Amino acid sequence: MKTVVLGGGIAGVTAAWYLARDGREVTVIDRQPGVALETSFANAGLVAPGHSYTWASPRAPKILLKSLFVEGQALRLKLNADPHMWAWCFQFLRNCTAERSRRNTTRKVKLCRYAQSQLQQLTAAEHLHYDRISRGLLYLYRDEASFARGTQNMSILADNGLSLETLDAEQVAAREPALAHARDRIAGAIYCLCSPAR
Repeated sequence: MKTVVLGGGIAGVTAAWYLARDGREVTVIDRQPGVALETSFANAGLVAPGHSYTWASPRAPKILLKSLFVEGQALRLKLNADPHMWAWCFQFLRNCTAERSRRNTTRKVKLCRYAQSQLQQLTAAEHLHYDRISRGLLYLYRDEASFARGTQNMSILADNGLSLETLDAEQVAAREPALAHARDRIAGAIYCLCSPAR
């Protein structure tokens, strides 16, 4: 059976590998001359379940509204007359309740943990070597209010199996000495540990 995979990022190449392993004839099509030159490249090579929070959250409508008037928002809305865009916006806003946000984040973190596990297994089985760092990620907060929100929000990730630690500014500097000079501008951090490769 012949299969075409559109996109040569980490997901496309991995899907193509598994399909080829199962005996399919696979062609990967990408507009770039090589693999992983767009989204996978721009994502800094991160495979991070700590990023699993859904964009559709109770805070999103206010951020989207603010983005119409203020640059630099995490979410941006550009108004146009496309009915498909308005239908998408309606569906997005329907998912901005606390209950749906929690449910969708739970789904995402489970999917992300599975994807990370599969990547680790594939890396080990095929003896892949690349510029991989598996020490975890620090999510830094500059003020106490955002740190308190982040700590409260992280419970949904911890409830779904992620190993997380809250760190004060001194602990951040001890974990990452390069941040020692900035400790007076750090309210705290959440450290997301990477699962070891199997």
